[in-house]
Amino acid sequence: MAPAPSRWLLTFPGRPGAHGEQDAVLVEQQAGYGPHGHPVYADAERTVRVEIEDSGLVHILTLIGRSEPETPVNAQPLR
Repeated sequence: MAPAPSRWLLTFPGRPGAHGEQDAVLVEQQAGYGPHGHPVYADAERTVRVEIEDSGLVHILTLIGRSEPETPVNAQPLR
């Protein structure tokens, strides 16, 4: 099994029905694991904390200054 990527680019969808830009955030691996047993990642400002599964499924732990998206967050691994 390949090691988990140390960085991911998260893309938050725009508001449903709007044509606004998507919000992209770079997160890096932190120490420890989330409640689902997968690595925890955070952005440089620590306003976004997520747990990301090997498949790229994102579990949001903390969002400061953003509303919880209604649709899944897209995660792209960066090596």
